[in-house]
Amino acid sequence: MPDMAHAGQKLHNDEVFDLFSQKVLVIVGKGGTGRTTLARVLAEIGTRAGKKISVIAGTSGTYFLAEKHPLLSFGSLEPGEVLISYLNEHGLGQLGKRLSSAGLAGIISTAIPGIADLLVLAKIKQMEKSEAWDLIIFDAPASGHFLRLIATPKGLADIAAAGPLQRQSREVLELLSDPKRLGAVFVTLAEDTPVKESIETMNQLRLNAGITSRALFVNSLLPPLAFKSGKADSSSGDSDSPFYRAAAYTKARTESQEKFSDLAGKAFGLIPIKIPLLPTVELDDRDINYLADTLETKIGAKP
Repeated sequence: MPDMAHAGQKLHNDEVFDLFSQKVLVIVGKGGTGRTTLARVLAEIGTRAGKKISVIAGTSGTYFLAEKHPLLSFGSLEPGEVLISYLNEHGLGQLGKRLSSAGLAGIISTAIPGIADLLVLAKIKQMEKSEAWDLIIFDAPASGHFLRLIATPKGLADIAAAGPLQRQSREVLELLSDPKRLGAVFVTLAEDTPVKESIETMNQLRLNAGITSRALFVNSLLPPLAFKSGKADSSSGDSDSPFYRAAAYTKARTESQEKFSDLAGKAFGLIPIKIPLLPTVELDDRDINYLADTLETKIGAKP
């Protein structure tokens, strides 16, 4: 049971929390908070449960995988490529080839405001209906861009009287508003600006698209340290020593992270899932497996 500090917040357990219960999982967060890392870690956890997973980058995300995985694939959704794919699937392959050879697909897909965003979302909707994957993890663009992205279908549906444009927009809106088909999770750093932006984005998603966050991840948290008598400890006992100052800084930083983590959790109504800071410049597969081990027991991933 949650303690009094978390009264009213949801526990992350099998009864109320399973990130893998819908077909599409969207990773939302401010730039630099670790969306791509979280997408990769969740994909690792999902494949451990035997799920076929496709990770899709909404931007030029970089994924790390030492060897090809039979249950895991990575891709990106470039509007020009999505347009050509759409034309091929609707009997207009020759037109798609001409646009591709002339280098016009990308230009045309972005010439009409909102079309590029609709193409990306329509492709995710198509993948959601496919039996090729058990889960599509969408590493969404940074939160500001993502808000514009999901606002596009409603705007196009309102102005399109009929035809394929309105149909695609309506179908995308149905996907976005169905929690059984699509879920969103947030990732943030335990700092002032990322937390405030996450709270604002969460509120806008709920009000404008009916999307509520399934989980809140707080990334790059320092490990808990032991301090004597509530003060930073040092081996030398000299408050001017670099060891003492480092311990004092770490203590203050840890307390600050706890404060902002609690602030985010209360705003979201969720107990934050904490991701530890790893002392490395670039993550590799060992790091991903370590983070997956750390988070696996906190989320649902039943086969």
